[in-house]
Amino acid sequence: QYMVFSCADSRVCPSVTMGLEPGEAFTVRNIANMVPAYCKIKHAGVGSAIEYAVCALKVELIVVIGHSRCGGIKALLS
Repeated sequence: QYMVFSCADSRVCPSVTMGLEPGEAFTVRNIANMVPAYCKIKHAGVGSAIEYAVCALKVELIVVIGHSRCGGIKALLS
């Protein structure tokens, strides 16, 4: 099983890009496929998703995928 972080951009679907079947990957999508540093107070959604995937689903591989012309990354860098 995989955990996949992907951009929320509707033009990019991680299941299609990676050829995954339903149930094959636990997927988290957000703007610019961000994985913030662990913090108990901030960004709890991402941290809890990682904890659930590793502890409950026993995923062994976490993949972070990006795409070209990402508006989130462009905004971050400007």
